[in-house]
Amino acid sequence: MTTLIDTTNWAQFPLTVDGVDFVSLIDPTGSFYPQLVSMPSGVFQAFHADMIHSLIGNPSLMTAEELADELSVINDGATQAILALA
Repeated sequence: MTTLIDTTNWAQFPLTVDGVDFVSLIDPTGSFYPQLVSMPSGVFQAFHADMIHSLIGNPSLMTAEELADELSVINDGATQAILALA
């Protein structure tokens, strides 16, 4: 069961993987936020692309509903970061 958390004030990091637009939402008070904001954007993009490929495969081969279902599983229990469709 996914717990809804308020991400209103979270930092947004948009990225595109295989033509699909995502946004990584990061809690600015979280423990790993400082490392993310100092990371070069290319490294950030590559990290997320690798994670997405590892966890769900090629997102361009999935429907929006399939992607939403996969992201729900990935984000279940999240407290400091959420990956969402943009």
